[in-house]
Amino acid sequence: EWQRSDRNASRAAIKLGITPATVRNIISGVKAYASAAGFSDAWDATAHVPPGEYVTGRSIYTTNSDNEKVWLKTRRKLETAEKEEALKAFVEQLNSQVIQAKKTHKPSAKGKSKELLPTIIIGDAHIGMKASGDTRGRNFDSKIASAEIIAAIDYLVEAGPAAEHAMLVNVGDFTHIDRAIPYPQTANGTPMDTDSRIELIMRKAADTMIHGITRMLEKHSNVSVVMARGNHDSETAIAIAMILAYRYEKEPRVTILEPNGFFTYTTFGKNLIAITHGDKAPGRRLADMLPRLSVWSKTSHRYWILGHFHSKLSEQYDNSVVLERFGTLAPADSWHASKGYCSPSIMNQIVYRRSGGIAIRHEYEIPGNDYEPDHEI
Repeated sequence: EWQRSDRNASRAAIKLGITPATVRNIISGVKAYASAAGFSDAWDATAHVPPGEYVTGRSIYTTNSDNEKVWLKTRRKLETAEKEEALKAFVEQLNSQVIQAKKTHKPSAKGKSKELLPTIIIGDAHIGMKASGDTRGRNFDSKIASAEIIAAIDYLVEAGPAAEHAMLVNVGDFTHIDRAIPYPQTANGTPMDTDSRIELIMRKAADTMIHGITRMLEKHSNVSVVMARGNHDSETAIAIAMILAYRYEKEPRVTILEPNGFFTYTTFGKNLIAITHGDKAPGRRLADMLPRLSVWSKTSHRYWILGHFHSKLSEQYDNSVVLERFGTLAPADSWHASKGYCSPSIMNQIVYRRSGGIAIRHEYEIPGNDYEPDHEI
């Protein structure tokens, strides 16, 4: 049986132009997700579910230790190994279509500042979200989201100074969903409306980041990239970071930081710059985390960069930590519009000074959030 299935995987791989290992990993991943959704080789639980509903778990009628009849309600969680296997297969599939960037000639350092660090910050992008302008916002889908981010990056790169080093930071929720089986959902399992399949959303997200990196390499000698994990895209963020790492594997001018955890720390001269999505810990706790780092005493200016709250806010704590939240780039969907959320969509560039502090700030507001009146007399 194993040999027959292995031969089938090899035939499928030849047809699809991918490796047999990728085919086997994809099959294993699909089986794991299908089992969690109520499908298995032995039983289709969804056959007992009315149209429009989906399986979330199962209930078992049994007897407890006191000989009492009880119902046990269970909900299967995907094991970490199953998630990793499915994610690996998905990334291998996408990487099979990724062209690796060739090593480029490092431009002359003449005129490029070593004292400044231009940092472009991408707020919650929610690529893949579907919104209609008739819900008191602007039309929005994957193509629009990507085009808007690209326009913002082009402007901010042009506006900022040329420097030896630059940084591109995504604060999380770059994609609107984290998985698509049994339905499009966030990392926490919240159902979402999307405009496309998850692999197309991820490809558009990766292409958007690649454009940003390419534009920044035209002006800066080296670019570091941070892909924070959000509550919408905890696993997808890892996958996109892996795709980018594969893309720039042979390009020493690009560093893709691995999003192994939920907190990323970097230093630039006297600056300690920490990045997280913002859903894991409150501001006070984040401020108290930084003094525990060994580099605390070597820095004079300490910053947290966050997203998540869909609005801009800056707070300074008594231990000198400055926490700054950056708003979403997506317009309000029908639910958010009904609650009155209408903050502008702004992308930011912060230019840090090696001696400590911020030298320059630039902003780019995405057009189209102005509301028209319902009636004119």
